[in-house]
Amino acid sequence: MPGGRTTGRGARVTGERYGPPPRPATAVAAAVLALAQAAVLLLLVLVVVVDVAGLGRSADVGLPALLAIGACTLAGLDLLGGLSLLRGAGRTLLLVTAAVEAGVSGLASVVALAGLVRAGASSSGDALVLLAAVALLALPVVRLVLVSRAEVRAWSRTGRDPVRTGTVAALLGPVAALAATATVVLAITGTDAVFTDDVGGTYSGSGEPVAPPAPGGQDFDGHFADAAGDCYGGEMAACDDLYAQTPVGDPYETYGSTCGGRLDDETYGGCVRVFGPTD
Repeated sequence: MPGGRTTGRGARVTGERYGPPPRPATAVAAAVLALAQAAVLLLLVLVVVVDVAGLGRSADVGLPALLAIGACTLAGLDLLGGLSLLRGAGRTLLLVTAAVEAGVSGLASVVALAGLVRAGASSSGDALVLLAAVALLALPVVRLVLVSRAEVRAWSRTGRDPVRTGTVAALLGPVAALAATATVVLAITGTDAVFTDDVGGTYSGSGEPVAPPAPGGQDFDGHFADAAGDCYGGEMAACDDLYAQTPVGDPYETYGSTCGGRLDDETYGGCVRVFGPTD
């Protein structure tokens, strides 16, 4: 019969196969890369949270908190996009997240490279950041290439098995919980304590000492190094003596007045009143 053949039940069968086309290997590879990227981002969030929390109270947690929220958001979209592509429900999420991640990683690579050039070979921190950024840049770039292929585009339009609401909740719930936990932990870590002296004055700060100028450093002064070391170790009288004995405006004067960096505010010789004889 022209245009096809007839089955035993009289139904005409054309040359097309029943059901959707087979899932292309490139779509599977793109989805796997998206899942790998999500895992890397979530691991980075955990590392940042543990690292910042281990530093004790600090006011400089705004950027880590922003990065944690952004990384969790991208990781969640990567997971959802990878699942959507595997089910033939669309590739838009993977295209968007891959482009954003490539841009962010590329910018981080440029910044790290600039810092490495300025600091020279001595900056191991910038070198590690550069290597990490380049590694993270490779995943979304390869994913962009794979998702842009014609067979993946055709597969993504089949809509064979749309992602259900329950699946989305199960997939993104843990990521949202991690984002919320990271935000709370970093917020608590970044909250300065309030200290009160014996006459009612209040001072803010982390309460944690900051190391004094190191030998060989620009601000190091051997005349005040011993007193600064005692102040760092918790001898509040040494902090007050350091403030009284140093010239006005000297870094050691500020170090003593802030009780070894424990406070953001200067006490002007009142560390014993705030912390007692020892911290």
